[in-house]
Formats: sequence, structure tokens, C-alpha cells
Amino acid sequence: MTPPPPPPSPPSKTAAAAPAAPPAEPIFGIPEVDAMLAGQLPKGWLAILTGPPGSGIEILAKQFAQASGPRATVTYYTTSERTEDIRRAMRDFSWRDDLRIVNLSDDYHDTVLSRDLEVSRFREKGISPQEIAQFRLEHLEAPPVNFVTRMLVELAALDKPFRLIIDSLDFFLEQSKPSAVISLVRQIRYRAQRAGGFALLTLHPSIHDSKTVGILDDVADLLMDVEMAKEHMQFQHHLTIRKVRNHPERTGSVRLVVGEKGVSALT
Repeated sequence: MTPPPPPPSPPSKTAAAAPAAPPAEPIFGIPEVDAMLAGQLPKGWLAILTGPPGSGIEILAKQFAQASGPRATVTYYTTSERTEDIRRAMRDFSWRDDLRIVNLSDDYHDTVLSRDLEVSRFREKGISPQEIAQFRLEHLEAPPVNFVTRMLVELAALDKPFRLIIDSLDFFLEQSKPSAVISLVRQIRYRAQRAGGFALLTLHPSIHDSKTVGILDDVADLLMDVEMAKEHMQFQHHLTIRKVRNHPERTGSVRLVVGEKGVSALT
């Protein structure tokens, strides 16, 4: 006779598995890029994204904005696009479009450009009797507009995790002295470190002096460039990570493509 099979072994008494750590918050929502940077950035950091016109850095800035986790407050400062165009672009890629958008270009038009247009009209066509009757002494000089100061006021209110995007820093360098803008960037990084925030600033370095660009590069924790190369009548786009603070081994380059869900990388 065949002997009966042995009884099953009792389950081993092992320690309960530790709960899984929560997944890391995406940086750009591009898995290949996020993997290159995973665990290498401090709790709060500042990144500068550069590239020539047409390189697509503005769509990368939008993708960075929508990749935020549920706890972070997201504020997107635009200096060149209409708010409705930003939200439309985000909907085109099925991204969240409920983030806070601050349109500095609209503010600049309302406080500076519209006044310049009015002065030009007066010079060309003169002033009507009705306009003379409505004239007040305070019309002679508008209060100065300082967008750096405005940003500093908003920064002071950030005391919990956030994502802050400025597209682009060129606007501030056009309106203010480089030293004031550099100080603003240092303040953004400090606030990110204190509150656990992520900040991304876009920049076109070729239109600024090398000293200013060099200081900004030094302040940033993460530097990324989008480069364009023409191949067979089309432009190919490559994202180069050229600085990760304290982790030079994490620098590298990936080719980018734009699809229905946004920007992705080719491996």
C-alpha cells in the first residue's frame, strides 16, 4: 500500500510585512525622467528649465504643474499666454486644469501697456474736452509696478507643500534689475526648502548676460535643457539633465515625444 501523504506543514510564523511606502510624487509625470531623479532631490527644491523658442519648454512646465500630488498647492504664473489658452492646452492632454493660474501678462497690460497706448493716442489725436474735464492730478503719474515685490508677498504665504511654476523668468529680468530677480529666485528656493515645495522656472538663457545666467545656474538644485536637432525635415527634441545637486551621476539625456497624454520619453 502507498503510505498516506504527510500532513501539510503549519504556516510559518513570520513577522507581518511592513506596510508599503507611499509612491514617490511624480516630478514631471515622465516615468523615464522621474526614475533618473527619484530619491536624489532634497525635500524642497528649485529647478530651471531652459530651451530656445519652439523647444516646448512651456508644455513641459504645464505637465510639471499637473503632476502634483493631492496635498500640494499648485500655482502657475504665466507671463505670455492667455489663461484660457493654458487651460485649453491642459484639457487637450486630459490633464487637470483646476490649478491656480496667475496671469502676469494681463496685469502688465492693464497697468503698463494700456497706459502707454493711451498716451500715444493723446499724442496722435489730442485730448477731447470731455477727457480734459475728467482729468485729475493723479493721472499724471501711475504708481510703479513691481512684479518682484508682488511675488515676494505671495511667497510669504506659502507654508505647506506646493508646486510653483513661473513661465517665464525672462519677464522678470526684463522688468527688474538682475540682482533683484536673483534675490527673488533665492527666496523661492528658500521657501521651497522650508515648506517642502517644488519650484520650476523657465528661462531663455541666450537673451541674458552670462553672469546672471551663471548665478541662476548655481542657485538651482536641478538644471534641465531642451535641445532641438533637425533630422530628415523634422526637429527632434532632447531633454538633458545637466545638474542634480550633489548627484552628478544622475545627469543624462532622453529624447522627448509629444502624444495624446503629453510629453513622454523614448528609451
